[in-house]
Amino acid sequence: MSGPVTTAPESVRERDFRLLWVGSGISQLCGMATVVAFPLLAARTLGATVGEVGLITAAGYLPWLVVTLPAGVYSTRLRPRTVLLLTDLSRAAVVTMVPVLSALGHLALWHLYLSNVLVSCATVFYEIVYLSMPPRMLPKDKLVYGNIRLQIARAVSLAFGPTVAGFTVQLLGPERAPLVNTAGFLVSASCNLLMRSRIESTRSSARAGGMWTELAEAVRFVTRQRVILASMAGSAVGNCCFAAYEALVVIFLADDVGIAPGTLGMLLGSVGIGGLIGAFSAGRVSRRLGTARSVWIPATVLAPAGLLLPLTRPGPGLSLFLMGATLFHAGYAVFTVGQATLVQLLTPSDLLQRTLACVRFISRGMLFFGGLVGGGLGSLFGPRLGLAVVMFLWLSAPLITASSRLRHWRDIPSLE
Repeated sequence: MSGPVTTAPESVRERDFRLLWVGSGISQLCGMATVVAFPLLAARTLGATVGEVGLITAAGYLPWLVVTLPAGVYSTRLRPRTVLLLTDLSRAAVVTMVPVLSALGHLALWHLYLSNVLVSCATVFYEIVYLSMPPRMLPKDKLVYGNIRLQIARAVSLAFGPTVAGFTVQLLGPERAPLVNTAGFLVSASCNLLMRSRIESTRSSARAGGMWTELAEAVRFVTRQRVILASMAGSAVGNCCFAAYEALVVIFLADDVGIAPGTLGMLLGSVGIGGLIGAFSAGRVSRRLGTARSVWIPATVLAPAGLLLPLTRPGPGLSLFLMGATLFHAGYAVFTVGQATLVQLLTPSDLLQRTLACVRFISRGMLFFGGLVGGGLGSLFGPRLGLAVVMFLWLSAPLITASSRLRHWRDIPSLE
């Protein structure tokens, strides 16, 4: 099994992992400025309809269906740190064009669509390489804790990002707020430049064939690994339900429950708080249950709490959403950490980026369809009943993951 050469002592590699974690975490937190600013910019400045605003989000999901598999192959052509640096700089440049065009008076709606598509294309490359870095930088006994840190960064952005973005848009206006996102990408790039580890490309110079040959090798590997297949299917169902939840929850809370925007933001932030609780407890859960059992047992136990969400009512009934979202997403955060560790430990290093591309293609690609599913359920049954259907379907994600021999393991075996 060929793998990347990392020419640095363990202490240096762990320091570099912390730089990767901090840089990506700041980038994710600052990225919420664009998530809030673009829809407001489209609606208030460019006069976009609700449907046109919704397409901004859909445009950001589309590259996961189109670019992911090629990215899994072509990202191996360069050193991982080079890919991370190029994607950060390209995303910073693309996002900066929106405030510049707005200041010049030339901004059009299609610029926002194009910006989201291009940024998302670069993000596909970034995430595939980013998720392949922990096994290269950390010893195996610290891999779970590395993935926990990555999950904490995501949970922080979900918990506090909307609030930070809201104040940023209020202070700078939606036209200039994307510059905060640019700053986040530049911080991430700076952290990359401070790293000292030299991690080589995983592509073997002896490998013959083009993109499809290399992808076929990864697909054959994944199809033989039933545990990874079940994990991928569970993740796909979970992401589909998450996107459907996103499509329904704001309308449900605003119209069906009738709460004010400030309270709505607080309730949505409980998702990130639950993620933080789950991420911080994942290490202890992993030690107590084992790395394999912690993939699916906590999520299975806590997932029924999500059924409290559609029962939310005004007044004291808001506590149902707060409790349900916090518990549900705490379990799902542990699930996410476990699934990342599972794929990393069961995949040879020279196949890891391509395997991650296959996994991401299925799981992240379902976000695009999940948004359509959520909209369809809301149209057919209304936001409350549609949300109930989504939360019920979400219960199956950890059970699908456990349908393989994973359920018989205490710990995930690692390749030597």
